[in-house]
Amino acid sequence: MFGHLVLTCVDRFRGERTVSGIYHLLTGKRSSQTLQDAKGYELDMLFGVYPSLKRETLGTQVQKLVHDGCIQINEQSFPSITPEGIRQLSSFPVYELEYFEGMVWHDVIPTFMKRVYLLLQTVANTNAGIHQYVPIVDDFATQKWVRTVYLQFQDKLPKMVESMYEEIHHLLKKHPSQQADLFAHRLTGGGVIGMTIDQLKREFTLNVEDVELMLQHTHYYLFLESKTKKDDYPVLHLCTKGLDATNLITRSARKTYQYMKQGLSLQEIMNVRRLKKSTIQDHIVESALIIPDFSITSFLSEEDVREINKMGSQMNTKKLKQIYEALEGKYDYFELRLALAKGQHAIKEGMTQDEV
Repeated sequence: MFGHLVLTCVDRFRGERTVSGIYHLLTGKRSSQTLQDAKGYELDMLFGVYPSLKRETLGTQVQKLVHDGCIQINEQSFPSITPEGIRQLSSFPVYELEYFEGMVWHDVIPTFMKRVYLLLQTVANTNAGIHQYVPIVDDFATQKWVRTVYLQFQDKLPKMVESMYEEIHHLLKKHPSQQADLFAHRLTGGGVIGMTIDQLKREFTLNVEDVELMLQHTHYYLFLESKTKKDDYPVLHLCTKGLDATNLITRSARKTYQYMKQGLSLQEIMNVRRLKKSTIQDHIVESALIIPDFSITSFLSEEDVREINKMGSQMNTKKLKQIYEALEGKYDYFELRLALAKGQHAIKEGMTQDEV
């Protein structure tokens, strides 16, 4: 699975981003460049799905793909996919990745799963008469949440345990078998101790990266299914309470956005916030990427936005330098980034580049 994710990124990036771009995407770096890459190359779903990924691990995987003839790296260190890579990419079962929605949910998935793991351990142990045990989740907020739920439903504990097991069992039956088995072996409660990542790796003869990603995909699956189907999965749905879609715009960018809404110019915002022009411009691009109705008319006309996006579409590139040179320097790099960010929302809404 990990190799497939890396291949997918290399394929979508079309030889226009380095391995660092892949690393920042998978780990969910909140920079305007990474956000623009995620949206511009249609890799939103993989944004932040592997936050614990190490650079060395990614480098090793890239070298393996080079050795296997799936990708090649040019003199400028830009990887691109080969015909063999395309063949392997097309043979991978898409349903094993279909629930990843990283850009929207990557921030809340860890909280959801900590709730699930600890709630199951707590109610199953109590129901089995086990009162002395070490919580598998060492997080105060999660422990407080579980205590609150436990006190609220302690008179219905047997039913809650049964419901939770039934909900998980029902969902796992519809999930890829290996991913379901990995998750089932991870659960702790009622005297059963869940396996560690290393134990799962040995038991299923997988590498650590695939174990972690398969579990992560299962977490997304359980979250999305239970969040939208309250009546079918009441206990798991309870674990999604208060966990809303990620607002990716950073606190600093939000301040700049608020000043813009008040009508301040770029220079005025620079003066008020005492930040460099490039920093404020990054905030503006970030706002344009995240906020669909964000207006950029004070920087570019609709005709400008159309011209820039049309050129990028004709050249089949997101590389600013190529678009800049093709338009003979008519627009600066900030204007190009802003137009491409705005154009991405139009594409999501089903409009063509000519209609942007």
